[in-house]
Amino acid sequence: MNPRDAIISLVYSARMAVDLGLMKTFVLLYESGSVTRTAEKLSVTQPSVSHSLSRLRRQFGDPLFVRTADGLAPTDAARRLYPDVRVGLEVIEAAVAGASEFDPATSNRTFRFLATDLGEIALLPSVLAELDVRGPGVRVEVIPLDIGSAAAQLQQDRADAVICTPRLADRDLRRDVLFREHYVGLCATDHPRIAEKPTLAAYLGERHLSVDAAIGHSQAEQVLSSLGLRCEVGLRVSHFAALPHLLERTRYLAMVPCASAQWSLRAANVRIFTLPVDVPEVEVSLYSYDRRPASPAIDWLRSFICAVRQQR
Repeated sequence: MNPRDAIISLVYSARMAVDLGLMKTFVLLYESGSVTRTAEKLSVTQPSVSHSLSRLRRQFGDPLFVRTADGLAPTDAARRLYPDVRVGLEVIEAAVAGASEFDPATSNRTFRFLATDLGEIALLPSVLAELDVRGPGVRVEVIPLDIGSAAAQLQQDRADAVICTPRLADRDLRRDVLFREHYVGLCATDHPRIAEKPTLAAYLGERHLSVDAAIGHSQAEQVLSSLGLRCEVGLRVSHFAALPHLLERTRYLAMVPCASAQWSLRAANVRIFTLPVDVPEVEVSLYSYDRRPASPAIDWLRSFICAVRQQR
């Protein structure tokens, strides 16, 4: 549906005149799943949001949201309404603001990223250094990556960008490849049994550390599984930052992206070794929601991140 049709659908939905305040409340409730967070974003009281929800329910003739243990869950009718309502509001807001450009030099916007601690280490120092020059008032918030919910968080405006290696297969997401990464082995500097190029038997004979698949780095174990092989994982952690010190004081092994390994060398007494299996390179990509109409701020963010990466 094009933006004009989306607005028309708003006007005639439930044969009512559109209250844009109610429509914005609906969108925020859908995206946050919370009366409290919606009230905070609108700078109103929670009873005011509850009253608006009651009006929405009467006008659409549907509950729209039901309470669950995790917050408000949309009904089927709300899921059908949300895309058109969201697009319609974006068109109206862009028209009212007359905004066709985003000026980082004068903005104080906060951009929210979903990324692992590895993404923070590999990219954020360069991003922040460049922001000091081009957007001194712009702020960045990094949210821990859960690959299973990443696409939904982009679509629901809970995040502005995702930096990850797995492919997010959603037609409304734009993917920009930032760089390619390969995997290496990592162990304590004085590990007595692991040579610079260990045999497969030696490698599989040791216990391993692994990072939770929820952050999107499960390629290594998938390669072993495809070969009918399995290593004994003695510990799973949620962050790459924990690995170097754990490896330093144990005889565990880890299969990690090269960027993580290089950082680990500076953080602890560990060393890199060549893996006895071929692990394909992966592409680290930037994902953003391809909004219609376009968001000048997100378009700027996308080109800014890609430009910063190319300068490295």
